[in-house]
Amino acid sequence: MTSRVLVVRSGGTPFPRPGPDAGFDVVEKVSHSIFPLHAAPADFKQPAELAVFTSQIAVRILLDDPARALRFRGCLAEGRVAAVGDATAEALRRRGVEPAIVAAGYGASVLDMLPAELDGWRVILPRGADATEELAEGLRRRGARVAPVVLYRKDPVAQDVDLDADIAAGGFSAFCTTSPAAARWLFETSSEAATRRLRATPAVVLGRSTRRYLDSHGIARVAAAREPNFASALGELGGLALAAAPPPA
Repeated sequence: MTSRVLVVRSGGTPFPRPGPDAGFDVVEKVSHSIFPLHAAPADFKQPAELAVFTSQIAVRILLDDPARALRFRGCLAEGRVAAVGDATAEALRRRGVEPAIVAAGYGASVLDMLPAELDGWRVILPRGADATEELAEGLRRRGARVAPVVLYRKDPVAQDVDLDADIAAGGFSAFCTTSPAAARWLFETSSEAATRRLRATPAVVLGRSTRRYLDSHGIARVAAAREPNFASALGELGGLALAAAPPPA
């Protein structure tokens, strides 16, 4: 029987599928619906030294709106753009914005690539309503004036009772939650039986915030993808799935 792995993502880009001869299947569940919000024009009236994009969703919602994109480009005319993760960087490049900084797969990693003193800098943070404050607080500690621009919210979808039963029955060799929001949804909508099974199932994460969440919920084995992107996570899941597969008869 082919091993299966579960991927829970909170909207945005679909997870890649393994090839036909990979020996495992991916079951994908979207945990949240994405709802764009209207950023105030005043957010882009003052010039900024830096804008930090931490998700592809923020890139799409901001730069695919011609009027908003024009205001953004105007306020960053003399500034730089940073991307968290290669996928976010590519999303920017597809829209004609070359990031000067490409950091690892979590927001605060941008700080490692910035000066220790940011006095006088205005930093725009295009983000979702559920974004953590770790990056913003780190920037403020260095003296930056931080301007969060909330572009979207994530609304959780209803519990999937069929998925819950599948988890509880041991239907997955491994699982991946691609964000803290996805991890929260999975555990908040899981029954006691499914939660027990998840704790005994190996997990793959992209960043340390999601890892902290899973560690706090007693997951026995949490591995970080080698690179903070979906393709790398797929490779890690494949290794776990094949390791768990029964030997051929």
